[in-house]
Amino acid sequence: MFEARRETVLQYALADLVDKKPADAGVILREDAFIGHLNLRGNPDDAAFRAGVEATLKAHLPVKPGYWSAAVGASVYWLGPNEWLVLVAADAAADVQHNLRQTLAGHFSVVDVSGGQTIINLSGDDAGLLLKKSSTYDFHPLSFAQGRCVQTTFAKAMALIASRKDGSYDLVIRRSFADYVVQWIAIAAAEYGFAVEP
Repeated sequence: MFEARRETVLQYALADLVDKKPADAGVILREDAFIGHLNLRGNPDDAAFRAGVEATLKAHLPVKPGYWSAAVGASVYWLGPNEWLVLVAADAAADVQHNLRQTLAGHFSVVDVSGGQTIINLSGDDAGLLLKKSSTYDFHPLSFAQGRCVQTTFAKAMALIASRKDGSYDLVIRRSFADYVVQWIAIAAAEYGFAVEP
């Protein structure tokens, strides 16, 4: 009997890097695999829309540019005046999408974009320095504090970058650029010490 095997977007790209783990690594990379990515659009000025989203996701809908929120089971990232990225567990994505469609009314859109994206988490004492040399955006802690997110270029590829409460950074990148971005990070982080976390 054939048994399907789940593979991550970066499984093969990271395979050659897993053994390179200096004990004092300043940049640690981890792929957050098997996450559901939902693109949500609607009118943030519509109280019923906001209430429906928040009731379904149990997370605050950020309406201020460049912020994101998280709750148990869901994270919501501001992408534009009427657009958000919702991250949930992969096995919950279909149910969350269905529940949003049942709860919301009027003009809105919920699209599953999970197959086209993946998430890289960067941690370590020098992760912020790596961001600064990989992008033109100002990642100084005064302008990119915890709870902030931005769509910008990272190593000439588009990425949504978010600052987490634990001091690490999430990069949501397109699947087609994933291998390239990982190789860029491995080279750019070499001076700090680079490690891959399974």
